[in-house]
Amino acid sequence: MQEATAVDFFSRMDAEGVDYAVLRNYELYPQFGHDIDLVVRRRDLSKWRDIAKSCAKNHGWMALTECGHWARSSSGEHNIHILRFYSADPLRYLQMDAFHSLLILGVPLFDEDTLLRERIRDHRGFYRIDERIENFYRFVQIAKLAGMRGTEEKLERYSRRALSFWEETPDLTAFAEAAGFPYIWTAFDHLRSGDFERFKSELDRQKRAWLLGRVHSEPIRTGRMIFDRVVDCLRLFWLRPCGFDIRAFASDEGQRKRLKETLEKLTRANVITSFTLSRGFKERQRARERGGITVDWAPAKRANIIMGCEADEQSAMNALLKLIIERHPRLLDQRTGRD
Repeated sequence: MQEATAVDFFSRMDAEGVDYAVLRNYELYPQFGHDIDLVVRRRDLSKWRDIAKSCAKNHGWMALTECGHWARSSSGEHNIHILRFYSADPLRYLQMDAFHSLLILGVPLFDEDTLLRERIRDHRGFYRIDERIENFYRFVQIAKLAGMRGTEEKLERYSRRALSFWEETPDLTAFAEAAGFPYIWTAFDHLRSGDFERFKSELDRQKRAWLLGRVHSEPIRTGRMIFDRVVDCLRLFWLRPCGFDIRAFASDEGQRKRLKETLEKLTRANVITSFTLSRGFKERQRARERGGITVDWAPAKRANIIMGCEADEQSAMNALLKLIIERHPRLLDQRTGRD
């Protein structure tokens, strides 16, 4: 279902003349896992939505929603527009994220014009960003992952790809200097030796030097984007996190367990990023920041999920999917025939 949708989507994007480029995770095309990250021009977003809606309808998705949580910045370069495809039977999920730049400390290292001007045509029938841009920005991703719990596999995978690419590509020095990182080999050597801590420290130092250079060359524009990024982070992660709370009633311990199992199934299917039944502030805030669900146990009359004695897994699944889907504007809703 996801694969057929992806193939059809890129075919229609080409047919409609929409400029786009896949950012990453295309190696197993048409398998993208649960999300497709691409760059799209801001002026083409309406076409992108229409194409996605048509694909959702033709490939039997139950609903297509748009999340605007990451698309509220005053600096358009910061915005990420997110479309979410849902299917209940079978349980399937696909997300498409439209970016407009690749950022360092809130400032574009590569803007949408650069990303699309340098794009390349993959022999499998879609466009992707230039491999030099992809693998240079991978350094930034590796530094971000370094030291984070639970990212070891991804860290190793990204490192192997970046090292393999640049060891076979002779122009890292020239490309890095043009991007504003003339001393990238110092960080590269740490990465090659497997010292992620020193790699992160060195790259973070070079990122700060790069940012100072941008402030010096474009003080007003850069200052505005940094300010907007600080405001965005405050709003997105503390004042209005993407996750949400549900009030659940369970008639007994068995039904509490059933709700937990249903949430775990939704997590494995990537329909939600995470959930917690904890009352701890840190655990709940972490789940909200990641776009997950926090569960509050409540009396039946106040609950929006009721796990009574007759509840089964499918009824719990349907109730949760209803809450998840109806949190965002629906571009397509084939549960009710809304189009």
